[in-house]
Amino acid sequence: MLRVYLHTGDLKDRCPANQMAVIDIAYAKKEALADYLVGMNLRGHGEVEPDYVLRYPRWSASLWDLVARALLRLLYRANQAPASAKPDKRCAYATRLCAVIERATLEGGGVILATGTIAQLDGQRGHYTAILDEDISGQHVGHFVYGTKRLNMADLLLRAICAALTGTDTLGPYPALILPPTMQIDGEDRFHVEALTEPAKTGFQRYRGINFPTADAPEPLVKAQDYVNFLMRS
Repeated sequence: MLRVYLHTGDLKDRCPANQMAVIDIAYAKKEALADYLVGMNLRGHGEVEPDYVLRYPRWSASLWDLVARALLRLLYRANQAPASAKPDKRCAYATRLCAVIERATLEGGGVILATGTIAQLDGQRGHYTAILDEDISGQHVGHFVYGTKRLNMADLLLRAICAALTGTDTLGPYPALILPPTMQIDGEDRFHVEALTEPAKTGFQRYRGINFPTADAPEPLVKAQDYVNFLMRS
């Protein structure tokens, strides 16, 4: 399960006192096109009615893209958000927010997979810079404007993700499932690992390292079934 924490302030200052929202993303069906049950608890509002992100292609995009899809379902019960209103001089605003994506473990502790910051530009109410960092997908930066009469920090996070990933205040269509071209070798379908794109390439290499460790250089032409197993189980 993934858990996303949204706080005011900087990453180094995260604590329960400045936690504004928690978003949970859990498998409802773990397949190559997975279904996720999503939920959220907002400070001052309590639990938001859960919803689902359906048939989302695994290992095909940034984790932040999946978080944004979850927020779309929780905030708008839709797969796309309406265009955001332009801020005026009296709009509500946040000076600085930060967010962390963790993978929950059986031991209870979280493993940090990605972090993000949202900072308002000095002297420019409603003008923000979003910086999203992730282990595999690297860094994404976006600049955007956002302002409402009453600040919804979860929606602000959604717009920040959109700005960093797409350069707009909305998301594009679902990412395509990454499927490498295969060839038959000795009666088996195989593919070249370098044909994979990120994040599937690094994810699959890590999966191979855990499940098929070898002291020698790993075989570049691998069984297509191994990749299927990776999508279904990892």
